[in-house]
Amino acid sequence: MPHRLTQGLYMMGLLSMLVLSPNAFSQQSPGTAPDADITTESFQDWEVRCQQNAEGPTPCAMAQLITQPGGDQPLMQVILDYPPQIDGPAMTFFVPLGVRLAPGLQLSVDGGEPVQFPYQVCQEQGCRADLPVEPSLLQQLRSGSTATLSLIGPRGDRMDLDISLIGFTDADTRIAP
Repeated sequence: MPHRLTQGLYMMGLLSMLVLSPNAFSQQSPGTAPDADITTESFQDWEVRCQQNAEGPTPCAMAQLITQPGGDQPLMQVILDYPPQIDGPAMTFFVPLGVRLAPGLQLSVDGGEPVQFPYQVCQEQGCRADLPVEPSLLQQLRSGSTATLSLIGPRGDRMDLDISLIGFTDADTRIAP
């Protein structure tokens, strides 16, 4: 089951990048030119994936997979990119099914004032929530050490998932337009 969840989160992450940046990753058939290769770079706790294009800017997104403490079972994936549809970055969060939807999610940086936002959709692989990142929140993320995503679990208990911000600034600098 952990492998299936990992695969599901990975696929949802790729789908998110496709939804947020429709031109970011085009389908590539076997035998097509290698100019559509995806490159991966690590920036400490963040991974940056970019599609190398022969023309135009190189679309990139940064991601982090959050696993269960003391184990390797994925709990959440967070992706940040700069979709052309909005002015500025957006974060996408993927969490497993079973969360309570009505309360939505909260994101805080280093214990600061939380930002509340709703879920967008739940599918077989899990639930997705998008958060446009305001300049003040982006600055907090760049200067912080830990962001905490709070959600309500299936039993009504609050779950706090920590997101490392180590390497965030370098990864964000790499993908910013």
